[in-house]
Amino acid sequence: TSTTTVRPGTQTSSPSTTVTERPTLAPRPSPIPTGAYAVSDGNRTCIKAVMGLQLMAQNAQGRMEYMAVDPSATRTSGRCGTVRSELNITFSGGFLSFTFVKEAPTYYVSKIESSLQLSSEGTLYHAAVHEKLFTTKLGDS
Repeated sequence: TSTTTVRPGTQTSSPSTTVTERPTLAPRPSPIPTGAYAVSDGNRTCIKAVMGLQLMAQNAQGRMEYMAVDPSATRTSGRCGTVRSELNITFSGGFLSFTFVKEAPTYYVSKIESSLQLSSEGTLYHAAVHEKLFTTKLGDS
């Protein structure tokens, strides 16, 4: 039988070797510039949108890519209708299209369609959302 005696004050402990893994942060998207986009029919403006646009898509490697649309490098077109109007924004690498519907006493966005070519791989992504979005009363925004 063996006995070990430890005198007070002489016991030492080794530091813990446990490694804590930190979560990987997603890349921070760049600032989104704000632009004013309008569609007119003669002297009457039927759509005016002031917004910043940023698109994101998952690339082939599974990482999210962000693309902020530069308002100074866009072309705006569209059409004004009594019930349905369209705003099309074209930029290098893609486009966004918004369909606005007027149903008194409200109006809303009924469709958003986009196309985006990712700079990292040249792949073209298309998306369309058909829902009743951003509903508001006529005269409001």
